[in-house]
Amino acid sequence: MSQESAKIILWEENQKDFIKKFYDLQFLPRVGEEVYLRKEKWKVTRLEHDVEVNEINIYMELIKKVKQDKTSDKHN
Repeated sequence: MSQESAKIILWEENQKDFIKKFYDLQFLPRVGEEVYLRKEKWKVTRLEHDVEVNEINIYMELIKKVKQDKTSDKHN
C-alpha cells in the first residue's frame, strides 16, 4: 500500500485568504476544533477534500479574544 501525502491548505473562512500549506500532516483537525496557528487561535468551520488532486482545504475563522480589564469594569 503506497502512502501519498495530501496537500493540506488552510484558508481564512470569511476572506478566503490563504493562511498556510502543509504536505504531510499527521492529524487533520475536525470541524469545530480549535487550532493554534500564527500565535492565534482558530476554529475549524469546514473541510473539503478534492480527491482528484489529493487536496484537503480547511476553512477556519479567527477566534476573537475578549480581554477583561477589571479597572474598566468599575468605570462602566
